[in-house]
Amino acid sequence: MGVIVIKLGGSLEGSAGAALAGAVQEAGRRGSPVVLVHGGGPRISKRLRDAGIELPFVNGLRQTSEEAMPHVMAALAECNRDIAEALAGRGVDVAAFADGEIVVAKDVGRLRTGDVAAVRVDPVRGAVASGCVPVIAPFGRDAAGRPYNINADHAASHIAGALGATRLVFLTDVPGIYRDFEAGDLLLDTTPDELEHLLQAGAFSTGMIPKVNAVLHAAQHGVREVWVVDGRDLEVLRMAMFGTSERRAAGTRLVAHKEGVTA
Repeated sequence: MGVIVIKLGGSLEGSAGAALAGAVQEAGRRGSPVVLVHGGGPRISKRLRDAGIELPFVNGLRQTSEEAMPHVMAALAECNRDIAEALAGRGVDVAAFADGEIVVAKDVGRLRTGDVAAVRVDPVRGAVASGCVPVIAPFGRDAAGRPYNINADHAASHIAGALGATRLVFLTDVPGIYRDFEAGDLLLDTTPDELEHLLQAGAFSTGMIPKVNAVLHAAQHGVREVWVVDGRDLEVLRMAMFGTSERRAAGTRLVAHKEGVTA
């Protein structure tokens, strides 16, 4: 197996540590390096509230201002430290990247909300080669060193594509992507065409749109298998990372080539 990129949602902070550490250690025993990208939405929101700063969301993305950016960076650095320490406390060797040194950001005309222009893969590969799990905060800097807030799902999908990852697993606090959330209609196995059709039809909530776009980007840039799962469920996490269990009715899986849909 190749590199597995895991994106840990900010909403899971503190509730997925044991499952994540166990899965990362198992991946190491199987010879599959893990790269971890984390979110930080709840901590960012709290810091902004405490500072009296209100930011709107546009298509699920926080419209980050110049004034807000130091608070965003501080919250993400705090998340990065806590995740790295939690994993290290469970015996995982980590390499923390918390200063925007991995993602090269680009200005997309949304103040300090940017997108990914490129990924600096050499430091990540170096950390992996030394036996460490890179823990990457989702913001970047442009060529002039100016920081931009970047959606963590987008960052993870670009990092996975740049590394040539075989799997990208989004850990969140819901069972997966729903075709119809109110009806409980969970997408189990899907394709890029189906996801794109549902996206264009307006099937997804505003908050889910960035994640769906990230799933599609990864599939279109060489990541063969992309999952969205409840990160608190160790068995589902193992199924997504290793394909070792029978396919349970949990989690959303996209396989870039339909003929490869196996568990």
